Amino acid sequence: MRKLFRLLSSRLFWFVLSMGLQFCLLVTGVFYLSNNTYVFLFLLAMSLFTALFVATRDEAADYKLAWMLIIVVFPLAGGVLYLIFGKKKIGRKAIRKVYLTRDMHLYQSELEDIQDGQPDEVKESERGQMEYIHRITGFAPYKDTGVKYYPQTDEFITDLIEEIRKARRFIFIEYFIIAPGKVWDTILSELVKKKEEGVDIRILYDDLGSINALPKNYSHQLRAMGFKAYPFNPLAIHMNPRLNYRDHRKIFNIDGNVCFTGGLNLADEYNNNTIRFGFWKDNAIRISGSAVWNFTLMYLLLWKAVTRGGDEAYESFRPQLKCPDDGYVQPFADSPFDDTAIARNVYIQAINNARRYVWIVTPYLILDSDLTTALTIAAGSGVDVRIVTPHYADKKSVHEVTRSQYMKLVSQGVRIYEYLPGFIHSKTLVCDDRVAIAGTANLDFRSFFLHFELSILFTGGSVIEEIKKDTLYAIERGQEQTEELLSSVSLVRRLVRTFFGFFSPAL
Repeated sequence: MRKLFRLLSSRLFWFVLSMGLQFCLLVTGVFYLSNNTYVFLFLLAMSLFTALFVATRDEAADYKLAWMLIIVVFPLAGGVLYLIFGKKKIGRKAIRKVYLTRDMHLYQSELEDIQDGQPDEVKESERGQMEYIHRITGFAPYKDTGVKYYPQTDEFITDLIEEIRKARRFIFIEYFIIAPGKVWDTILSELVKKKEEGVDIRILYDDLGSINALPKNYSHQLRAMGFKAYPFNPLAIHMNPRLNYRDHRKIFNIDGNVCFTGGLNLADEYNNNTIRFGFWKDNAIRISGSAVWNFTLMYLLLWKAVTRGGDEAYESFRPQLKCPDDGYVQPFADSPFDDTAIARNVYIQAINNARRYVWIVTPYLILDSDLTTALTIAAGSGVDVRIVTPHYADKKSVHEVTRSQYMKLVSQGVRIYEYLPGFIHSKTLVCDDRVAIAGTANLDFRSFFLHFELSILFTGGSVIEEIKKDTLYAIERGQEQTEELLSSVSLVRRLVRTFFGFFSPAL
């Protein structure tokens, strides 16, 4: 009874119920009105024109194909569904409501400290990758930056608390999920102390990401405690395309000198204080020094949009710390409303540039044709391509979509391992002992096309070896998905996976 009461009193339950009822009413209304010949013909024509419109969009081919299939299978309701859930361009007024910063990369190009000269100790392909990110996003690569990689969570929490206690000027927090519990309560108690010392503390959290953990008015509670706090893209009670656009980034920025990021959210399950899907394997990264400036810009630009505030003197937030060089560090942001799926493209670049190996860890594997082609060409060229995914599922339907990708990759020489101890939530790529990528973006359509994400490109430096060791640790504890093993899966399950896989870009 206690679990039932908790379910019925949760925001998530009522949100899902509201969306489900509206969806049923929409579909029922469409089919009821279609009894009228003129309405039927109008809906049919609208779906036809919508399908043609989708075909001409400058978007991923797989995403367009999935929506065109939906429109063909459901010719009366498909066009309406696309206009509600599939159309990414939602107009300037709606964009302001969803808290977006127009032409974000232009602001960054004006504000950042672009380093003079070209890196002379990196390969041509590595230089090209850094220049591509800089030209598209405005975020430059930096030296004078220290990096610490956390393959587990305990040391991360210890170091985070230590850095919070050192804060003197400001603390910027931005997370997809914040949940009361041992982790967040410990952090919050330290933040209260720093607030009393006059430190400027700002908190952003995604309203949908935290819906199952936080009450609707949690930002008001935080503001009553003296913090500056806001939810990103607060949920509306009606169906609208803005529901898709979530802030999936993780930033814990202290004084502009130190920033923590990675796969971890601020909730107990990420630290295995709460066990839900076996052992939760995740990672975190601490960046210290010059490259923290990129994180500061990411945060301030989104903060300005969320709060609709005026311009701040960004220069006052610049890093005051320089660390010994440890390779090039290039944090960069990705937005669903820019013209380029930058995180996806950087992954494709790294895969195409690989000559010996490329190892990837991701909790979700939902690939478009470009990524699939890059992986299979690399494997066919003799590159050691390995991917680690979870064995335990946090979302069963999405896990079936992940598994639907296995056979076409394995049959082309890609080696896939499911991490047996539990759910692996890290998002990393390591290549040829020279390049690594880590951050918040999963290998799926939502991260690449619908979420605000961040990634870090590492070129050279000791962190490459740390990520490689952590990946090898997961591979050694994984079950390889061979063609023989995949062929033994029941026909019904394979059909289910194929079905979900075909519609995966629209999920």
